[in-house]
Amino acid sequence: MDARRDMTVGSEWKELLLFSLPIMAGQFLQQLYNTVDSIVVSRYGGATQEVCDAMFAAVGSCTSLIFLFLAVSLGLSNGGGVLAAQLYGARRERELRRAASTLLITQAALGAGLAVFGCLGAELLVVGLMRVTDEASRAYAIEYFAIYAVGLVFQYVYNAVAGILRAVGDSRASMYFLFVSAGLNTVLDLWFVISFGWGVVGVAVATVAAQAVCAAFSILYMVRRYPVFRFGRGEFVFDREKFALCIKLGIPAAAQQAVVSLGNVFIQRLVNSFGQVTMSAFNAGNRMESYALVPIFGMNSAAASFTGQNVGAEEYGRVRRGWRAGTAMCCAMSVVISALLFLLAPDFARLFSLSGGALEQAVSYQRFVSLFVILFAVYMPTSGLLQGAGDVLWTTLMSFATLGLRVLAAYVMVYAFDVGSAACWYNIPFGWGLGCLLGIPRYLSGVWKSKRVVGEPELPE
Repeated sequence: MDARRDMTVGSEWKELLLFSLPIMAGQFLQQLYNTVDSIVVSRYGGATQEVCDAMFAAVGSCTSLIFLFLAVSLGLSNGGGVLAAQLYGARRERELRRAASTLLITQAALGAGLAVFGCLGAELLVVGLMRVTDEASRAYAIEYFAIYAVGLVFQYVYNAVAGILRAVGDSRASMYFLFVSAGLNTVLDLWFVISFGWGVVGVAVATVAAQAVCAAFSILYMVRRYPVFRFGRGEFVFDREKFALCIKLGIPAAAQQAVVSLGNVFIQRLVNSFGQVTMSAFNAGNRMESYALVPIFGMNSAAASFTGQNVGAEEYGRVRRGWRAGTAMCCAMSVVISALLFLLAPDFARLFSLSGGALEQAVSYQRFVSLFVILFAVYMPTSGLLQGAGDVLWTTLMSFATLGLRVLAAYVMVYAFDVGSAACWYNIPFGWGLGCLLGIPRYLSGVWKSKRVVGEPELPE
């Protein structure tokens, strides 16, 4: 059965919902990687609870740094995916194949280079950039990130494949890949930590092994399921013209991801400056926030692919109807998300064995965020539409502005108004609100319709 989904026909809300559900499931599974690492080390990582707490804080302190390293991959995959979606919508399969091979080659080379850099520069990055100065956590954080960095090449390859498959309407594939790798990661985490006593080294090695399996499985799936991606002799090529288009779309998208990640790095630096209690609380609260927002992120990805296909087919009316449907569904989901986030905050925090001040701060974080999820629900579908249309410079500007405002608000609250550690999450609605103010007028202006990157078809060779 062909898993591709042609979203240029059919009911807009149904196409968006059905396409987004597997993405949501995949993103939920992807969150399990770091969450399982955190839970395992917080309960079984060391001989005493003090050691476990230090390991838990260390794993959490690396999260923003990890996403900073993945920013280029996610950006290029999104940019390449926009090109692939528009080529697929325009029914130009020969060019689609060349775009796919170019994206895969680019991602593999970048991933390998950054894996070496991350592994060799772990101490400088963890201590110098992330400001992990807590003596109990610092060594564990360096060990965890140095090993984790080895797996970057596998994540870059996987992200390329996932972006290509989403572009042709296959949102179920990433769910399959991540189901296998998340399950393997969980088993290996428990085995390496409980049976071998490896602590943070064990969860890092388990993650790298699971990522390698995920990358291999994703490539095998793509080639076996889709004849268009079965490259014959001389067909797996680096196409300079397609590379230029991927860069045109991907560099702004990569910059957008980098800005988001760098903003989170500065927030994490601020968190780390408050010590291990706040590091642990923020790690737990951030995990809960990530799970809670999965449905909205899923709709954002669906909106990008839906828009890309329909812009390629010049079906602009469907894009507008899709935006209304996607935004309405996100707002409805945000009501449920907010209620669950508020009510389940203490129970989720206790999964990580938090108590005392750390538990109190984690609950405060989650309940504060629950009040503003509606802003995120309006922001994300609009951002996805603009990205899918090829209006990537504007979405980059939006990310720069929203994260810049968040970081500025956090540091001002701490150093000018002495708000304390709560400033690490009080800044969140500033960014989401500004995203709405920048995104919705851009959509209503209709400028995005002129950003279509697919021109006339190439002449056959």
